[in-house]
Amino acid sequence: MIAGATERLVAIHDVAKAKTSVRRRTAREFFATVPAHYVLVVFAALLALPQNVVIAGVGGSLTPARLVAAICLIWWVVARAAGGMGMRIEVNPVRATVLAGSLVLLAAHALALGLGTPAELLGGAGRGWMLYALCVGVALLACDGLAGLGALRAVLGAVVLGVTASAFAAVVHFAVKTDLRALISLPGMEVQGLGKIDLARGGLERALGFANHPIELAALSSSAIPLALYLTRFARKRLLWWGCVLVLVAGIVVSISRTGLLGLAMIGLFLLPRLGILRWALGAVVAGVFATLAMTAEPKLFAVISQTVVGSSNDYSVWSRLADYDYVISRLEQRPWSGQGLGTYTAPPQPFLDNQYLLTLVESGIPGLLVLVALLLVPVFSARAAWIRLGRLGNSSELRDAAWAVGSALAVAAMCFATFDALAFPQFQGMTFLLIGVGGAIASWERAETSS
Repeated sequence: MIAGATERLVAIHDVAKAKTSVRRRTAREFFATVPAHYVLVVFAALLALPQNVVIAGVGGSLTPARLVAAICLIWWVVARAAGGMGMRIEVNPVRATVLAGSLVLLAAHALALGLGTPAELLGGAGRGWMLYALCVGVALLACDGLAGLGALRAVLGAVVLGVTASAFAAVVHFAVKTDLRALISLPGMEVQGLGKIDLARGGLERALGFANHPIELAALSSSAIPLALYLTRFARKRLLWWGCVLVLVAGIVVSISRTGLLGLAMIGLFLLPRLGILRWALGAVVAGVFATLAMTAEPKLFAVISQTVVGSSNDYSVWSRLADYDYVISRLEQRPWSGQGLGTYTAPPQPFLDNQYLLTLVESGIPGLLVLVALLLVPVFSARAAWIRLGRLGNSSELRDAAWAVGSALAVAAMCFATFDALAFPQFQGMTFLLIGVGGAIASWERAETSS
């Protein structure tokens, strides 16, 4: 009996000694063992909240999503400085484009300051650079930190569910005039005003969901549809993702936006090589039937949508966009290689351009425009090349479909940049940079598969 008690005491002592000798994990070990996609999922989820809901007491417009974006940037910088820590370090075209493009933008901004920028325009420069740096952090962490298709599904699922929630809120607001934004009240947060928004079109009120404008909702919904279609094939709960597709389409409809309709048309074209002519034609017939039933149920809504499309040549918003070219050309002639400085565009007194490419041209000159185009198109072409090469080799069907989804989403986003000042809208800005980084991750995975 005494011997048994002694053995138990010795065992307890050994356990206690083992506990006291446990070594704390270093920063390297922490970053290497905690999956980076966890923080990206949190970022995508918080991005779905109305971005005029900011953290109280800190001043400015610090949202929870931007706070998490700062964590992404710090995470990537610490991981790269420490060497590896779970990050991919091989050459990546998307990472190279993001980093080189940032240096070009910085050089153009420095040149603009050297040539002289009016003091009244400098107020937004610091904020513009801060937001750009946060978005770069999200893109780089996604590019180098995503660790497989399971992580990809988690991140894209968070994006799709967040945008779907916004589209659902828009549909509810349009149908029963109940604003779900008012129900989002979080402790420690305060609501900033969105400013004056003209929601009237054809006698109907356009819905914006959790976005800052109906056109942002339309751009988000159309860009998210390819991601949802990917999840319908490879994620669990397929009925959920098909439901998301339907709600996203409904969100585009109630936004009454040409941008969303153009996005749907692009997705229809992109689906042709993915589905093949027979399945594509069958899908077109099914979509036509649903559209006919919807028009029967809401004839006024679809009459307004038809007039929005058909009457584009007489629409003031279209003509005002075309009239902006004279102003942009005059500004470009003054400073073609520097612009007036990133983040310095102020409307008014400067005119509303409603075109991110033109706005970037004024702010950062020709170099800035080339950087913006490269940021959007390099991951698109990388994804397209991955889709083609994986198809030839018969490799991972899921990775091939992921390449199609992300490339299609970014191609739609690139179109949307020409219809409104996209980087001034936080949800669309954040989602675009997240998808840019995801495109880089897919490029790395595809290279690993096709080279093995």
